[in-house]
Amino acid sequence: MRKRDRSSDQPRGVAAHEQPVPSEARRGKRIVRLSNLDKPFWPEEGITKGDLLSYYRDVAPTVVPHLKDRPFTMKRYPDGAYGKFFFQKDAPKHMPDWIPRVELVVTTRDTPRQRRKIQAPLINDELALLWMVNMGCIDLNTWYSRVNKFNRPDFVLFDLDPSDDVGFKETIEVALLVKQALDALELESVVKTSGSDGIHVLVPIARRHTFDQTREFSEIVASALARTHRGLVTTEWTRAKRRGVLIDSNQNGEGKTIASAYSVRPREGAPVSTPLRWDEVNEKLDPREFTMDVVRGRIEEYGDLFEPVLHGRQSLTLALNAVRKG
Repeated sequence: MRKRDRSSDQPRGVAAHEQPVPSEARRGKRIVRLSNLDKPFWPEEGITKGDLLSYYRDVAPTVVPHLKDRPFTMKRYPDGAYGKFFFQKDAPKHMPDWIPRVELVVTTRDTPRQRRKIQAPLINDELALLWMVNMGCIDLNTWYSRVNKFNRPDFVLFDLDPSDDVGFKETIEVALLVKQALDALELESVVKTSGSDGIHVLVPIARRHTFDQTREFSEIVASALARTHRGLVTTEWTRAKRRGVLIDSNQNGEGKTIASAYSVRPREGAPVSTPLRWDEVNEKLDPREFTMDVVRGRIEEYGDLFEPVLHGRQSLTLALNAVRKG
């Protein structure tokens, strides 16, 4: 694990120029009181809850546009990255009134599964973001669609997840194969680390296509790559039977969530799900290098590499028709 740098009192993953987060954040009459700032969230790395809040405060102008108007699922880690966590789709009763909510009907995780109404929170500004992180939300999990068009996603997701017999090197190979296929279909794509072992490739699209269409498109492309690159690419969902890098098309669906770009992940070293330039997706790529401090610097240097997702204008119609014909 990444230990505290003993040549400095500054924990790894925290910017040297960073200002400590105050005990409260205020915008006009709205106040968020931030608690337990010294609580270790990554004990071995010396990273505290306050460090996490400082990171999200710093990147809020970049990350909030990717969260805005998307139903937010709280994944709470009250004891830090290595503790137990739980999901909370329904807005807590003690959530401030100034954080907007939207009524949705969702499928529960119960057995048998049921449908029920919830009031989902919306993270539309920095203060709402800090409130969620203060509640123990390490990564930021949102829907693929926005509230004014629930059934029209903003992107197609190619979620690349390596099986036990392969590693990140093979995941990079598959990401480049996906890009090659999308380029052939004249579709722009953006890429980010998942913050874990995988890679996310997104195709920003106009908000006039259905989730069924995005899933079908992903399935056809994934199946074609699995046929032509056996042993490297798979669409086998059952992990015990899986070999190679899974392209999980099932992740395209109403109510599915994805860890947003710039989300810190509850993993060793506190890695961040980081947007990349495509020329960075090569054998030198190491997702563990993208710490909070590194991502702050990347935003300063490159701006928002995921900005195309905010204003997708691509039509999926021609590409979907083309892959249907094979």
